Amino acid sequence: MKGIIQLANKKQYTGLWHGDVTHCKGEIIFYTGMGNFLEFMTDPETKGKIVVTTYPGVLHSHFDPAKFESEDLQLSALITQQEILVHSDVEESWLSFFNERGIPIMSSMDTRTIIKELLKDGEMSAELTAEDHKLDSQADCQKTKSEEKPIVLNANEKNNLVVLNFGIKKSLLNWLKSFHCKLTILPAGTTASAITEIAPDGVIFSGGSGHPGEYQQYFEDYAKVAKSYPTMAFGLGHQILALAFGGNIEKMKWGHRGCKHAIYHTSSKQVYLTNQNHGYHISLQDLEETGFKPSFLSVQDGDVEGLIHQDFPITTYQFHPDGTNYKLESFIKTAYFKQLEQSKGEKLYAEAK
Repeated sequence: MKGIIQLANKKQYTGLWHGDVTHCKGEIIFYTGMGNFLEFMTDPETKGKIVVTTYPGVLHSHFDPAKFESEDLQLSALITQQEILVHSDVEESWLSFFNERGIPIMSSMDTRTIIKELLKDGEMSAELTAEDHKLDSQADCQKTKSEEKPIVLNANEKNNLVVLNFGIKKSLLNWLKSFHCKLTILPAGTTASAITEIAPDGVIFSGGSGHPGEYQQYFEDYAKVAKSYPTMAFGLGHQILALAFGGNIEKMKWGHRGCKHAIYHTSSKQVYLTNQNHGYHISLQDLEETGFKPSFLSVQDGDVEGLIHQDFPITTYQFHPDGTNYKLESFIKTAYFKQLEQSKGEKLYAEAK
C-alpha cells in the first residue's frame, strides 16, 4: 500500500506504507547515526517524533530488545529509504513490533530529498497518511506522558543520590548504578522541601522529552535544590537548570541526533565523540547572568554541550553517558565525586564549629 507524507511547508512525498494505523502527525527529525537504531527509537527524548534515517540499513540491523533505552518505542513513525521485502526474520521482527504498537513505517522513500528540505527550512511538523485516506490535521501519534512513582535502587549503599526523572534512559541509569550509591528516583515535579526531607548527598537531573519551559512552575524549586546539593544534569535536565538560573533556550534549525557528535572541553581542548539527541540548545550569549560558563562546546557549530557553575557545585551536560566512552565518562564521574566529598567536608566543618 502506498503512503503520503506532507511537511508543514506543503511539500509531499510518497512511499510504501506498512502498518494498520492510517494517520500520523508529529515533528519530523532526521537521525544521522549508522547504528544504535533501537537505542535512538526507544530513547525518551525521541517521544512523538517522526524519524527519518539517513542510513538505509535500519531494518536489516539486529533486533535486540536488550538495547532498549526505555520500556517501549518512543517515536511516532519511521521513514526509511530501504525497500522492505520481508525475506528475513529480522525485517519481519521490525514490522511486527512496530505494527503491534500502532507505529507506521514508510519505506522506499526519497529520504535524501526530505532531509535536504529539513536542512533548508528546519525541523517542522509533518503528517503521514496511508493511500485512500485523507490527510487529517487532527491526527496525532504522540503517546501520553505517564507519571513515574518513586523508586529506590542500591538501597544498602552509603551515599544517597536523588534522581529527578524527566524520562531517564536505561543506559544513563545503568551508568549511575556503577557509582555504587543509593539512588532515589523521584518524579520531575518533586518539591525542594520533599527533597530536603530525604537529605541526599547529591542530586541528578535526568534527560527527557519536550521543551524545558514546560517545567517552569518548578524552576524555583530546581534552583534551590541545585544550590543546596552537588548537582549533575543531562539532556533536558541540563537545559532546565540553565532556564532555572535565568538563561535562555533556542530551537535549533535541525537537532543533533546521532552517535558521533564531536565536542571539546573548553579548558583542556580535548575532543570527545558523544551520543546526542536534542532539538533545543542553550543560548551562549545569555549565560553571563546565570553564573554558568561553558565546559564543553560542539566542534560542529559551537553549541553549548556542557556547563559548570562558578559559585555552586553544579555541572550539566547536553549529551548522555552510556557506558561506552570510558575516558569522558570517567572524567565526569571523578569530577562529581570530588564535589560530593568536598560538600561532605564542608558540612562536617560546619557541624564542628
